[in-house]
Amino acid sequence: MAVSLLSGMAVAAVAPLVPTAPLGVVVEDLQRLRASRLLVDDQPPPSLLEAAHRLGLPVLALDPFRWPEAGGSSKPGRSAADLALLLQTSGTTSRPKVVPLSHANLLSSSRSVAEVLALGPEDRSLAAMPLFHIHGIVASLLAPLVAGGSVICCRGNAPGELLRLMASLQPTWLSAVPTLLQGLLAELDRSGAAPPIHTLRLLRSSSSPLPPAVLERLEAVFRVPVLEAYGMTEAAHQICSNRPPGIAGGRQPGSVGAAAGPEVAILGPDRDLVPAGQNGEVAIRGANVTTGYEAADHSGWITVGEGERWFLTGDEGCFDAQGRLTLTGRLKEMINRAGEKVIPRRVDEALLRHPAVEQALAFAVPHPTLGEDLAVAVVLRGGAAAEEQELRRHAFTVLAPHEVPSRIVVLDALPRGATGKLQRIGLAERLADLLRSSGEPACGELEELIAATVAEVLQQTPPGRDANFFQLGGDSLAGMRVISRLAEHLCLDLHPTLLFTCPTPRSLAERLDQLLDEGVAQLEGPHP
Repeated sequence: MAVSLLSGMAVAAVAPLVPTAPLGVVVEDLQRLRASRLLVDDQPPPSLLEAAHRLGLPVLALDPFRWPEAGGSSKPGRSAADLALLLQTSGTTSRPKVVPLSHANLLSSSRSVAEVLALGPEDRSLAAMPLFHIHGIVASLLAPLVAGGSVICCRGNAPGELLRLMASLQPTWLSAVPTLLQGLLAELDRSGAAPPIHTLRLLRSSSSPLPPAVLERLEAVFRVPVLEAYGMTEAAHQICSNRPPGIAGGRQPGSVGAAAGPEVAILGPDRDLVPAGQNGEVAIRGANVTTGYEAADHSGWITVGEGERWFLTGDEGCFDAQGRLTLTGRLKEMINRAGEKVIPRRVDEALLRHPAVEQALAFAVPHPTLGEDLAVAVVLRGGAAAEEQELRRHAFTVLAPHEVPSRIVVLDALPRGATGKLQRIGLAERLADLLRSSGEPACGELEELIAATVAEVLQQTPPGRDANFFQLGGDSLAGMRVISRLAEHLCLDLHPTLLFTCPTPRSLAERLDQLLDEGVAQLEGPHP
């Protein structure tokens, strides 16, 4: 993937796709991106091939063992202003926006990351972030390369594997989302092992807030500084960052640090610059900032004062007297699920495609490791019936995995304001009792096995049969550990994301029972 990105950007504009997205999302993505070719490896997801077939796109399959003939190529001519990368991001509309990034944007941001972290030829990045995400592309891959360093390309980001690589391949730094960093601590707790002997000189956290208690524990366990940074796709990743100890500006707990690449300002309600200590919308401009969204009603840029142009981030924050930024909230209507942005309206529309659903309202609920999780309240059509598990299965067919809600609750009516608008704000508090699962204990051997496994991984008492794994504090990394242990115990080949579709002991036991029956039937063969 890394080599494909680098070589592809040398001759064309590249648009990485999420490989786990369902067919409908892939088709929409390819159309929105106006793709002319689809580049795949030797094991492409079927949804990608089917989408290319429907759209008549030529598929270019990479063969890692075939070398091009010598002398048949020349150095491509690309300028700094040429388009290098297209990424999709979540905004306030129901459709993803396409962010075009030039070579100049990417190089500017990459150099800023390298400068802030004082990267050099001796540094080696442990690239654990996916390379369809701006964080992984710029921080983990491009920044160490422009600094003359090296990169460890991980096949996956399971915490146990990352800890092993820390010891065996000796990276000097790792940049990741908070969930992944928390997963390292959880893996050490689970295994009871000591932290690996490593050569790290720093850890970097970006894409969503890192709880202060987690930062403190990471520093205590790995004995290196943890630097929080703030970025977004439209800025080719980095906007602000804390600096390593000993460097001017240093670190400030709870802050994302000073500007680190673009110029950063805080705009008040009248789009005027506000002084330090006063909240407003974060605005940016500089060599790393996109020229504007493709095919969107608004480019993201505004003109204020005497012709000054700024790009609006949609985030709220304030500067301290030392010029360090503290983010205080988000102005855009989106949910930040461990760094993955979810547009509530897009989730609403997906649930409304189910024939039994009349109204749907997605909202954020607090989560101990993800920061925010996603729930949806629905009203069913008169005379219609649909259970939560059925609605979640439907959601998986029309949404990307990170957009599928952990809980779906059925109401008689959705709350509305005085003007008749649906009220998302405060919905998590209003429905707190309903969101709590019943305390009915697990029933049967499979449910009891699942409950015990969940309890072991999350280090808590066994949950009830209808307790939602993600509402208990679980995340995707912990879910993979649960599924791995169940697969080993039951001798089944289980998909690592199975808990997304079956998040309760009851629903997961029903699915495992089906798989066990299918396995027995295959062993017995056809009956005479």
